[in-house]
Amino acid sequence: MLMLLNTAWLYAQDLHIFYDVFEDTVYYQIDGKAVAQPAVKKGQQVILHVLNYNDYIYDLELETEAEDFNVPASGSPLFGGGSSGSALAQFRSLTGGMGGTGFGLDSTRIVDQGSGMVDQANVSTATKAMARRFASHLQAMEDIESEIQELNGYLNKELQSQAFQQIALDEVRQLRQHPGLSPKKIKALSMDYLKPVLGVRRDEPLNIGEVVRRTDQSSAIQKTVEDYEQEVGQLQMELEKLEASRSVLFEAPDLPDTDRLALAVAYESAALRVAGYEEKAQSVREQLTGLESLQLRELTELGYLYEEMQEHRFEQKFVYSPDADLTTFRIRLNPVDSALQQGVRPKQLNPIKLNTYGGLKVNASVGVSFVRFFDRPQSYSVRDSFIVADDQDAFLPIISSFFHFYPQSRRQVSVGGAFGLGIGIGGDNAGLQTYFFGPSLILGQGQRVVFTTGLTGGKVERLAQGYQPGDVYDATILPTKSIYELGFFLGISFNIMGN
Repeated sequence: MLMLLNTAWLYAQDLHIFYDVFEDTVYYQIDGKAVAQPAVKKGQQVILHVLNYNDYIYDLELETEAEDFNVPASGSPLFGGGSSGSALAQFRSLTGGMGGTGFGLDSTRIVDQGSGMVDQANVSTATKAMARRFASHLQAMEDIESEIQELNGYLNKELQSQAFQQIALDEVRQLRQHPGLSPKKIKALSMDYLKPVLGVRRDEPLNIGEVVRRTDQSSAIQKTVEDYEQEVGQLQMELEKLEASRSVLFEAPDLPDTDRLALAVAYESAALRVAGYEEKAQSVREQLTGLESLQLRELTELGYLYEEMQEHRFEQKFVYSPDADLTTFRIRLNPVDSALQQGVRPKQLNPIKLNTYGGLKVNASVGVSFVRFFDRPQSYSVRDSFIVADDQDAFLPIISSFFHFYPQSRRQVSVGGAFGLGIGIGGDNAGLQTYFFGPSLILGQGQRVVFTTGLTGGKVERLAQGYQPGDVYDATILPTKSIYELGFFLGISFNIMGN
């Protein structure tokens, strides 16, 4: 009888069969160690692990010989089509392409452009002071830029989360029934969609308070954008001061040409970066118009999906106690209704065959045995008034049938006992009953060849009334009797019961 059990019930010495459905591979373990040719002893349990099995697409049907066991899909049938790439396309359209919000200009800092200028000894003190003021404005712009970059990181994360909120629910539903992806990949991609939406880091538990807070992120993002624009405004003001310092420095007659060129480059670079931040601020404004906050009900449903996918193992376990010589497991995957509508077809996986050993087995065989009595049979006659004895054949061929009882070995050779009955072939012993008892050597598990030897008992003709060979006897008919005597035998037989 098949039962679904918790791992706490599994015994260390039981055989574990691992069938990877997606990869269509099977391997075996006993006590945590791999085995190449599995066999299980009677009384042991077999634990079948069906791995990488997408129960959002298929119901699993396990058949063993005459028993069926059906496991319905643990996920509810959800409809959804299309490919997983559609989410990325929607996200790019909402966030402006591969660059997300587009923030993060090149890594060269504004202040780097003004370093090392006006250090000649022949430059006047006033010129040096003005150069230091120019550098101080660059430093102020760098500080403001650091604030902008910090706001940019927050906005980038929140805009990504908002974009994912619009698509995560439908996309995860579609992913769960994607026949071309492995369950491991489906789980990983689902987590990638859900974590940014729910604000979960790594595999930490879901925070309900965070879910509630995220029901209205538009106002928080709006406030951040305003802070961002304010910082860009401050940057613009510092740029104007920088331009004023540059103009004064350009009028200095003792300013070297090399430093004059460096001033121009520093100012132009800063002006371009300020213009870039202003452009990105406008881009964020435009992106916000395409985003809507999710309602609490929708976010709660995403939370349920997250918890479900986090705990989902995409596997089934079955425990079975085989009692036959050979057990065959057949696994069939039947699509759920929603998967059938998408064109998913049933799958019949490769069968798993398992040999069983141990336990007392009883079966029968028929063959021929060669019998030799301890006292050789004789025939008697009267010659010249004396009783004469002639030795008969050294062995007798007898058609034999045996009942064998033995523990089935895990190998192809087993040792047991046998009891048999035989009928003589030809000669004076034709039709007489002979009995056998002894050990057997059984070769094979299905179709068996058996070698048996041991003691035999059968009827033998002997002189009666106390006569012995050589005695004087004047009558024509000798008094004889048929008695059972012991001997030994060697037989070969073939099974007629069982496979």
